[in-house]
Amino acid sequence: MLALRASVEDKQALSDVIAERVKDLVFGNVLVYISIGSEVSTVPLINLLEAKDNIRLFAPYTQGCEIVALPLIKTGLPDRNGNLPLDHYGKIANREKPTKIDCCITPLVGFNDKGYRIGYGKGCYDRYFARTSVRKIGLAFSVQRVNFLQDNTDVPLDCCVTEKDVIYF
Repeated sequence: MLALRASVEDKQALSDVIAERVKDLVFGNVLVYISIGSEVSTVPLINLLEAKDNIRLFAPYTQGCEIVALPLIKTGLPDRNGNLPLDHYGKIANREKPTKIDCCITPLVGFNDKGYRIGYGKGCYDRYFARTSVRKIGLAFSVQRVNFLQDNTDVPLDCCVTEKDVIYF
């Protein structure tokens, strides 16, 4: 699946199309992954959302296998886990009571017709989804839609956005 995603041509143009489709689907506090490798680029989406008054952007910071949503204050080069340098995140005033995230834009390696995603195998996003009531939006290229049986710990997406359409589950 990683090789198939890597073989997609003109990823930047397709990522721009996907960003345009997503921008009106989100609201409030939005957790958006920082793209790495051959993932759908989130740079155009972040640029579009930063211009909206009703959106506050957060980026994931992975500690072990847990995702913490930290305010996004500037973008940059992520590490291999998609974490930005710590000075790219704002401070959370109350560490005991994290900000409620309304929508989560999540990366994936593949997705099926039931809304389940194949991630990178650590279960970070599934654990995050299981403990929150966040709206789950996957970003993918259309070739990433495949048939597979989900695991019993997987949490389905609410929708997946590709360059061709928005697929609701």
